Amino acid sequence: MEHLFQELLQHYFHGPVSSIETVPFGMTNDSRIVVMNQKKYVARIYNRHTKNEERLRFEVGLTAYLESCCLSFDVPCFVSSKDDAKYVVLSDGSLGSLTWFIEGEVPDLSSMSDVLSYGRTVGEISYALQQFESDSVDVAYPAIAFHDFYNLHSLANQTKINEFLVCPPFEIDAEQIAVLQGYYECGFNRAPELNVLPKQMVHHDILVFNLLIDPQSREMSGVLDFDFAARDIRIWELSICLNHLLQHEDQTLTKVELFLDEYRKNMRLTRAEIDWIPYTMQLYYVSLLSIYIGQHLAGRNIASYFQLMLKQLMIRKEWMERNQHEFVETLYSKCL
Repeated sequence: MEHLFQELLQHYFHGPVSSIETVPFGMTNDSRIVVMNQKKYVARIYNRHTKNEERLRFEVGLTAYLESCCLSFDVPCFVSSKDDAKYVVLSDGSLGSLTWFIEGEVPDLSSMSDVLSYGRTVGEISYALQQFESDSVDVAYPAIAFHDFYNLHSLANQTKINEFLVCPPFEIDAEQIAVLQGYYECGFNRAPELNVLPKQMVHHDILVFNLLIDPQSREMSGVLDFDFAARDIRIWELSICLNHLLQHEDQTLTKVELFLDEYRKNMRLTRAEIDWIPYTMQLYYVSLLSIYIGQHLAGRNIASYFQLMLKQLMIRKEWMERNQHEFVETLYSKCL
């Protein structure tokens, strides 16, 4: 892999870089932090199962559009190579790119101020992505139905997922497998109902790991990782973020209310969308598990990730059984 990064950097710089370091993130792609001429960049080599040239061209166009929106935070814009290209094709057929490094630290969702900044950022970028629908950027819009479990990874079709669940390659609780199989069946049957909800461009992964916040002002400085950005039903964005928030603290709805107070400044939802959110919050984990199964089939060790997400699904299921009425009433009061 290191020789591919050296090959990638030769497309951008004359001579050796000052430093290149591994990063503690990124299961989908391989990334390195690069320093050259006292400037920092992120070098990335993409997973060929999840990123082709059409998807990468879309990401280049989308981030350029967002940069033009004068948002209160930055997005990782692509650096031009020596040939004035925004990405390169490497000798093994992989795609690689260089983006500007954005300074900041991971937000702390135990902090009320960071929760407010999180809600404000999700509302702001959701509104900008909504406007992207009518923008004249000359790129094809990819569509991902995140509830279409059998089409989220090129290797994880319905047959392969069923085979994985029937005969798991590592230890998984049998009762949890049975619950998960029920979600697959129910989600597949209810997909037509979800498909009629309002759609827009969705990031699909605005978690703290893909956010940077200024340590002094506690305002968001960057939103990262547009790998899964695509046209989808718009409640996926909020569903994913609310799950993430509740993973940090779910004994009260105080932080949910703070988040929604900021989110609503830019975004409002319909009653039908709100009614579906408790269910899509649970389906989110099923979607991630489908992607992990695909990554397993591609040769990655996904055991710990899979078990963690399956546990989170069980936690969210039980939480909704106890709190769904109060939770939905809160969504009505904030998002209509």
